Amino acid sequence: MKYGLMYYKSTDNIGDDIQTYAAIKFLPHIDYYIDREILSCFVPDKKEYVSMIMNGWFIHNKLAWPPSPYINPLLISMHFKSIEKNDVGDMYLRGLGGDFLKKYGQVGARDFETMKRLEKNGINAYFSGCMTLTLEKFPNIKKKKKICLVDVSNEVIEEIKANTDCEIEILTHLLDSKVTEKKLFIERMKDVENILKKYQEAKLVITTRLHVALPCATLGTPVVVLHKEIFDEDRLGTFFTFFTNYVEEDFLKMDIKQILDQPKKNLQMGEIREIKDSSIKDLKS
Repeated sequence: MKYGLMYYKSTDNIGDDIQTYAAIKFLPHIDYYIDREILSCFVPDKKEYVSMIMNGWFIHNKLAWPPSPYINPLLISMHFKSIEKNDVGDMYLRGLGGDFLKKYGQVGARDFETMKRLEKNGINAYFSGCMTLTLEKFPNIKKKKKICLVDVSNEVIEEIKANTDCEIEILTHLLDSKVTEKKLFIERMKDVENILKKYQEAKLVITTRLHVALPCATLGTPVVVLHKEIFDEDRLGTFFTFFTNYVEEDFLKMDIKQILDQPKKNLQMGEIREIKDSSIKDLKS
C-alpha cells in the first residue's frame, strides 16, 4: 500500500508543521508528500489509491476541495472554520465536498464547533481532539528553570521579566512562508523537534497559540493561555477547560509573581489522556 503525508508547503506558522510531525509516526512509510492546499490536483505515479491522514485546518484554497479521488483518507482531527476571508465556510461541507466526507464514515472533528458544523450538514462526526495531543515526551529531557513566552505582547514580556528570576526564552510560531517553502522537509521537522523540546524542558509556557498549548499539555509542561475578551471560539473554545487561561488584561492585573512561582498543572489531564489514547487507537486501526 502507498502512503501519503499531508503538509502545508508554504505555511507561515510552525503549528502546521507540528500537526504534520504528529502524523508521521502513524505511517509505516511515506511515498508521497501532498500539499494540503492543492489536494484536488494530486495524481500518483500509478493509478492507485494513496492512504493519507487528513488532519488540521481545511482549507485556504477553496478550489482544492474536495481532494483527489486517488486519496484514501483517514478523516481525523479536522477543523472547518465558518468565517475566514479566504474561506467559504459550510460550503465545504455541502455538494461534492459533503459527499466526499460522507463516503468515509465518521469524521473526526478537532473541536466541538467543527463537530456541530459537520452534523448540521448531515455528516456523521465525533470529537477526536487535535493530532498534537498524540505527541509523546522526548527521552532524556531535563526540566530547566525557564519560562517560554510564545507570541505574547511586549507588555506581557515586560511584566514577566519584572516578576521572575527564571530564564526567559521568547519564541514565535511565525515563519516566512517563502523561506519555509524552500527548506528541505527534514529540516522543517527538525525545527519542530527543537521547539517541542524547548517546551518540554520549560518550567512554564505562556502563549496565545493553540498549537503551543496542546503540545505542552501532552508533554507535561504547565501552560498559560492568554486570549482576548472575545476569543476565537471555533478554534480555542473546546480546549479552554484544559488549561489555565486568562484574558490578557486580567492577567496583567494579577499577582504575576505567584503565577510564575507556582504554575498550575494543566487541567483535565485525565480527559486529555483519554482523547490521546482514543486518537492513537483510531490511527492504528
